[in-house]
Amino acid sequence: MAAPILGPEQVDEAARLLREGGLVAFPTDTVYGVAAVADAAFHSAHLQNFKGGRAQPFALHVPDVDTALRYAGPLRELARHSVITLGPRGVTVIVAHGQQQQGLGLRIVRHELGSRFLALAQTAVVATSANPHGQPPLRDPARIAELPGLSAVLSAGELPERPASSVVRMLRVGIQVLREGAVMSAELGALFTRDIEFVCLGNLNRSAFAAGLLRAMQAFYHEKLAGFIPAWRPSSSGLIANPQARTPAPMREVAMRYQVDLSGHVPARFEPARGNAAVRVAMGQDIWPALPTALHWTVSDPMGMPADDYREMAVQVRAHLESLMARSARVDASDAALEAGFEKVFSPPEEQAP
Repeated sequence: MAAPILGPEQVDEAARLLREGGLVAFPTDTVYGVAAVADAAFHSAHLQNFKGGRAQPFALHVPDVDTALRYAGPLRELARHSVITLGPRGVTVIVAHGQQQQGLGLRIVRHELGSRFLALAQTAVVATSANPHGQPPLRDPARIAELPGLSAVLSAGELPERPASSVVRMLRVGIQVLREGAVMSAELGALFTRDIEFVCLGNLNRSAFAAGLLRAMQAFYHEKLAGFIPAWRPSSSGLIANPQARTPAPMREVAMRYQVDLSGHVPARFEPARGNAAVRVAMGQDIWPALPTALHWTVSDPMGMPADDYREMAVQVRAHLESLMARSARVDASDAALEAGFEKVFSPPEEQAP
C-alpha cells in the first residue's frame, strides 16, 4: 500500500512520524530525500535496509549552518570555513568526526519546506535520495509514495530535474571533490580558496619558508588525489625586503628537507594596499606592531645565526601551520596511509620515519 502524501500544511505531522521512527520522504533543494532519525553513531539501520543494505554512510541533513556546526562538534577554522561557505550552497561537506577522524557528511537543506521539516524534527536526521539503490532519484511524490517502507511523503509537488548535491571532504589543507553536482569544481574553488600573506622583515627566511611549505603541503594532496582544491593561495613579503637579496644557504638547506625549494626566491616588499588577502600572518614580535590586525605568530629570526637556529625556525613555522589546517576526513581504507605519508614528508626531519 502506498504511503500517505502530506501537504505543506502537514509538516508537523511529517516531523512527528519521523521522530516516532518512521521513514519520511521530503523535498530538498536538489531531489527528494528519505529521512530517518540518526542513532548515536549518526547512522540508521532502518535507512540502510531501505537502500538495500548499502555500505556507504548517510549524511546528516540539517536546516541551517548553526545546526550543522553543533552536530559536527569542535571544528578547526578551515573546516568551519568550508561548512559555512559551501554548506548553504547545496554542497555536502564531509568533515572529520571523533578520534578516528571518520567522515561525517553535513548537508544543509535550503528548500523552505524541507528545511522547516528538519527544524521541527528537533533531532539528528540522516537521509538519502528517494529511489531504489542504484536507480535515478524520483521527482514525483506519487511515485515516491509507492516505495516500500515509507511512513509518509511530505510533498512540495513534482520537483524540477536538477543535479544532485556536490560532495566534498575535508583534507588538511584543502578539499577533495568526491562528486561534482549542483556546484561545479571551478565555483567550489572560487568560494573556498582564500589568499594568505606571510610577512616578516626581509622575506628571506620566515615568510618565504612558510609560504613555500604551505604550497608543498597542498601539492602533496594535488599529486595523490583527483579533484583536490587547495585551501590557500600563499604569498610572502617583508617590511624591508630587498629584491636583490637571496635566501641564505642554511635556510635553503633546511627548506629542502621539507620539500621547499627557495633557490629562486625573490624577496617582495610588503605593501599594505596590495591585494586583499583574507588572512595575513605577522611572523615574529618584530613584525607585530606593523600589522596589528594580522595573526601573530612567535617565530624567531635566524638571519646571521648558526644552522641550528634555521632548523628551529622551521620547526616553529611547521607547528604554527597547524592552526591553518583541518583534520582530514577519512572515507576509505587508503586514507590512513595517505595521512601517514603526509606526516613523513612534513614532520621535522629528525622526527621523520625512515
